Amino acid sequence: MKFALDAHRTPLIALAGAIEPVWVLGGSVLFGSWRSGYEIGHAISELGQQGSTNAVAWNVVGFGGAAVLYALFAVAIGAGLGRGWLFRLIAVQAISIAASGTFSCDPGCPPVMSSWQGWAHTVSGLTYFTTTCIVPLVGWQTFRRRTLWRSFAPVSLAAGVVLVGLFIAGPILFGSTDLVGYWQRLTLVIAGGWSATVALRLHRVPRLPDEAEDARRGRELANA
Repeated sequence: MKFALDAHRTPLIALAGAIEPVWVLGGSVLFGSWRSGYEIGHAISELGQQGSTNAVAWNVVGFGGAAVLYALFAVAIGAGLGRGWLFRLIAVQAISIAASGTFSCDPGCPPVMSSWQGWAHTVSGLTYFTTTCIVPLVGWQTFRRRTLWRSFAPVSLAAGVVLVGLFIAGPILFGSTDLVGYWQRLTLVIAGGWSATVALRLHRVPRLPDEAEDARRGRELANA
């Protein structure tokens, strides 16, 4: 019954996956414009660093709002594609970005933090970006097994390979604290394009006919 309820609400909830990247990237531009000296190359987390102007507002609205949107997207994924690893990892995205807002980084968001709160933020942030980079690869495995999603599999694989490569090369290409923001935003643009594409698909096709057919056949076999 609960699964059926979630599936019924999927078309509206799925749009959260398309809104989330716009929320974070757009919000970082808006909040960044309110902070003197903040540039696009700076880490997004600097908007919520300890003691900074509007830090609480960013952590609640920016990271907190993103966590809610990820959670809604996870519900839509679970209803439309099943509650496998894709659903679980998007739920991890929701939890880790919420934790990133709960625990602020030290001033300047240095690579090596000096406070326990800063270290908690580092762990949360790394968990978030690691998960974000591998989600399309898990999506590829999920899509290739489903008839109506099979055409999405190659795109999902390509996005995952690029994101993982970017994650590995990030420390070399964007190792400076004045450049890490470019890496974060590039990662979020690619990952956001993937989630928006999946979200819009879920919005149009909330429950896959082949899954419904499998469920029908299962009931027939059970009643035979």
